[in-house]
Amino acid sequence: MIINPGSENKGGTFKQALINAKEWLVNINKEFPEVEMTTNEDKFYNGDWNFKFIHKITGKIVELQIHGFTKEECKLFTFNPRVYWNGSSTSEPDINDWLTDDYTYRVVYKKKSKTK
Repeated sequence: MIINPGSENKGGTFKQALINAKEWLVNINKEFPEVEMTTNEDKFYNGDWNFKFIHKITGKIVELQIHGFTKEECKLFTFNPRVYWNGSSTSEPDINDWLTDDYTYRVVYKKKSKTK
């Protein structure tokens, strides 16, 4: 059995959870600018806050379950509170998260233009 001790640190405020989730969105939008996030107050039974990230082209929805603690509050815990992206506490946003059965992707290389 694997025990993830950070999973026990739940709760905090919705206001802070929204700030934390928006930080995720900023980072996601660097690679996937077409992703939007819900901002409604949606608290899970276990104390985490739930936010949905929606890809505007594919329509795929991925959930982020996150605590509502500040970085300073997190330092007070023995183990950092866990954040769950797409159901996993060890994954990060990936292009495959946004694909549905109707979509695939391909890599496109573009040569940088020279600036004068």
